[in-house]
Amino acid sequence: MAEQRLTVLGVYRPPITKETWQEQWQVTGDDEATRKHFESLVLIEAVVEGLTERFDMSKFGQMQLDHPNDARYMQVPYDEALLSADGELLIQREIDCVHGTGPLRFAAYLHLYDPHRPLQWQCGEVNCPAVQDAPVRLMVLIPYRACT
Repeated sequence: MAEQRLTVLGVYRPPITKETWQEQWQVTGDDEATRKHFESLVLIEAVVEGLTERFDMSKFGQMQLDHPNDARYMQVPYDEALLSADGELLIQREIDCVHGTGPLRFAAYLHLYDPHRPLQWQCGEVNCPAVQDAPVRLMVLIPYRACT
């Protein structure tokens, strides 16, 4: 049986266009709230392998410093997307789309990301590479959508 493993391929800072800023501002109604909304936003791209059960996105994320041992306060990603093995094609983009057999490549947005702490997942924790600018490939496949 293959070892259950999650490999973070990249942690990316998505570009925020004027249109995206304005769309989110319509939700927050405030410049400072909009700025805070985007300042710790990342897009995480990863591959999960060897799972014998469905990938549980609700157990994938980062514990909050003020509640480090309480999973109810875990910051979890959203707007997940299942990608092709090479990351060049979008297969599906909706809740619970990361499932299947074999290696599964996916990406998801995460707020309040702290680059100094690991991510948790259903089989333990994983450290992440440094935050980089988001590749055009992912921004074409999975553009940021304002939270409503």
